[in-house]
Amino acid sequence: MLGHYRTFLRLVEITNILVRFKIEPFASRFLLYRLIAWFYGWRPATRKFRRDHAAPVRLRKALERLGPTFVKFGQALSTRVDALPEEVGIEMKKLQDEVAPFPFDKVREIIEKGLGAPLEKHFTFFDPIPVASASMAQVHRATTQGGRDVAVKVRRPNVETIIEMDIGMLSSLADLIESNVPEWRRLRVKRVVEEFATSIRNELDFQVEAARAHQFQQNFKNDPELLIPAILWELTTPQILTMDWINGVPIDELTENPNPNLDAKQISINLITGFFKQVFRDGFFHADQHPGNIFILENGSVTLLDFGIVGRIKIQDRIWLAELLQGFITRDYAKVAQVHLDAGYVPRHTDLQEFEEACRQIAEPIFGQPVKDISIGRLLAQLFKVTERFNMSVQPHLLLLQKTMLTLEGVGREINPDLNMWFLAEPLIRDWMMENLGPKGQVKLATEQVKRIAHTSINMPELLFSGVEKLANDQLRVNIHSDSLVRLEQQITVGFRRQASAVTGAGLFLGGAVMVTSGLPPIWYWPPLLLAALFFIRSLFFRRG
Repeated sequence: MLGHYRTFLRLVEITNILVRFKIEPFASRFLLYRLIAWFYGWRPATRKFRRDHAAPVRLRKALERLGPTFVKFGQALSTRVDALPEEVGIEMKKLQDEVAPFPFDKVREIIEKGLGAPLEKHFTFFDPIPVASASMAQVHRATTQGGRDVAVKVRRPNVETIIEMDIGMLSSLADLIESNVPEWRRLRVKRVVEEFATSIRNELDFQVEAARAHQFQQNFKNDPELLIPAILWELTTPQILTMDWINGVPIDELTENPNPNLDAKQISINLITGFFKQVFRDGFFHADQHPGNIFILENGSVTLLDFGIVGRIKIQDRIWLAELLQGFITRDYAKVAQVHLDAGYVPRHTDLQEFEEACRQIAEPIFGQPVKDISIGRLLAQLFKVTERFNMSVQPHLLLLQKTMLTLEGVGREINPDLNMWFLAEPLIRDWMMENLGPKGQVKLATEQVKRIAHTSINMPELLFSGVEKLANDQLRVNIHSDSLVRLEQQITVGFRRQASAVTGAGLFLGGAVMVTSGLPPIWYWPPLLLAALFFIRSLFFRRG
């Protein structure tokens, strides 16, 4: 009963704020909402606020007033450059989640409960005043019993309950929007809410964030571009994250207070080079690289913090992305169009010449600017604007990448106005493609394919039995989407060819293996084993017709 009462109060609070800030799409469709908004409009302060602020600004301020869940949702929405009006997207990128800190006695209670011992048993010093306070957590400086300076991130009390309640309301709101606001349907708000719910739940678990930070640290342990602070696992729980303290300043302070001892140009190069290594080499990138999460140390090293939002890109998507960017770098728009088709970003029936011309119209004005003003992020943003015209499927990981790239490009140019992301990207992409598409890359790809085939072969009997059982019980269902039939047909054809070649190779391999175990001389078992290898390799090189 208490839970329903709290939900009702929260719903009233949300409605009150939306009405006060007069969020336009609702005002034009719901009579009750319009009446309440009209009533609020009699207040002079409300009238002045609405008059002085455009609708996108009011939306941003309403989300900030609604609290952490809605702020995070607005930030997630800012990645939807494919459908979000530009003026709204700009405002969503300005969302801030800085709030007043919660009391130190609550901090002590959470730490002592989480670590199972008094605060003093783990720390010789713990600053009660936080160095940073955000909507989901706050950070304190401390020193461990071993003398190690650390940053301790503590989750806000009850924030999980509030967020779960708000996620439920966002889901209901998404249903309402898709039913009543036609011009917002392209945003696929329900899908965004689902992705957002998964993301913010991961952010709530600091052990998930710690694992991500550790992976970044391992990825860059031998690289000079980025320094990632180490995690203290014995002092980390789902509510507490402890990592090495970083003596540095946010990167935007270098713009306000330039340091003559720091090479701003080299810092910007390290920042961008580190990012491209995250994307192409690792397929795992920090997706929240705003100035507050980028610190510069006294020696000029770049440090990343806050790993709550990350992006992952599979190897095939990286290859397509590299070919796409290389096509733009060389201004080969036919290649750009073909990559979109091969990757399945546009339907198979797309007129490639028309799409090539659209890519040229997007890119040439950008290339016509001074070299230092050419922007990869802005180019991708413009590219996503043509999604509706060519019925391009939305790729969430690429949208997240574009948003991160655009943000990072802006951050780098703040300290180095002559930063040219294209100039830095070209050799990195070229070397990566040589590494992954050359002979060494083909061997690596073949090895991975053989592993997958072996895994599938092991599980094949169980999969076949499961399929037959479902068919016998009339439980087998096939879902086919109309916009995927052509691609599905090609994938099935290629799949059958690969499977036939792989099965033949597997049979030859098993026959050779039996001969080996039977003690026959090499002249008997080498031919089938070599043929098996040839059939496995042949299965890797089938392409779409």
